[in-house]
Amino acid sequence: MNLALRLLAALLFSASLAVPALVADPVAAQPKPAVEQDPLRAVLAESKEKNRGVAIYANGATINGVVVSLDDRYVTAKSQQNSRIVIRLDRIDGVSTLF
Repeated sequence: MNLALRLLAALLFSASLAVPALVADPVAAQPKPAVEQDPLRAVLAESKEKNRGVAIYANGATINGVVVSLDDRYVTAKSQQNSRIVIRLDRIDGVSTLF
């Protein structure tokens, strides 16, 4: 019985420490969207929203274009030379903005 009371007291104590942290900043408790967590996706999303150019570095090549769509696995872009460019996100080494 004594052990059960100790466990209950420890549980209540740990819960009392966690609750004020959640109440103080409820926004911090919510998961952030993938775009905010990943700076690469943030730059690609900004290119799509503002219809501005971006340089995508993938496997030693530089691809210049404007992002048309962005999903979980692929980014689709267009350029003056190509009407549609599809790149797998896991193959992208980096991006830079041209705005």
